Amino acid sequence: MSGTEEEVDGKPVDQIAKIAGPVGGLWVAYNDHGISGASFANLTTFARFREEHHDRSGRPSARADAMPDDLFDAIEHSFNTGDRSSLTFDLRGATPFQQSVWEACLAIPAGETRTYADLARSIHRPNAVRAVGTALGANPIPVLIPCHRVLRSDGSLGGYAFGLPIKERLLDREAVRAAA
Repeated sequence: MSGTEEEVDGKPVDQIAKIAGPVGGLWVAYNDHGISGASFANLTTFARFREEHHDRSGRPSARADAMPDDLFDAIEHSFNTGDRSSLTFDLRGATPFQQSVWEACLAIPAGETRTYADLARSIHRPNAVRAVGTALGANPIPVLIPCHRVLRSDGSLGGYAFGLPIKERLLDREAVRAAA
């Protein structure tokens, strides 16, 4: 993603582009370190996403006319296949625990789910089930870091920062693609 970073008053500026996501438009923030944020465009305005991104990252951002082709292609590939391996993420500012939870989410194959307890065990913190849920709720890059693939131990959806109908739509879409 070289060459995407600009500066304002000596501070790096993240770029924000709107792309078509798997269940509607998606704001995606990115910089030379990777994808730094995402949100559903039908649930938040550009101005609100930009403000929330700044509050979380401490960096200013600007609207990009277009996303770099290599990044766009990698995101499209991830939406079509569930493979996130070609994506890089800028998780600066996250705690090591949050990063471990989000990395565990990235290991869940598309079309599959895990429980909060499964994730806690996978990061060698079996008693941290609630903390795992809290970390998932703070995921700054929903859909691309697929926290929607995590369910309660009883198989129910649990929570989702953007509402259960969106979580259900994402899971249904992935199940159909995985079965194809």
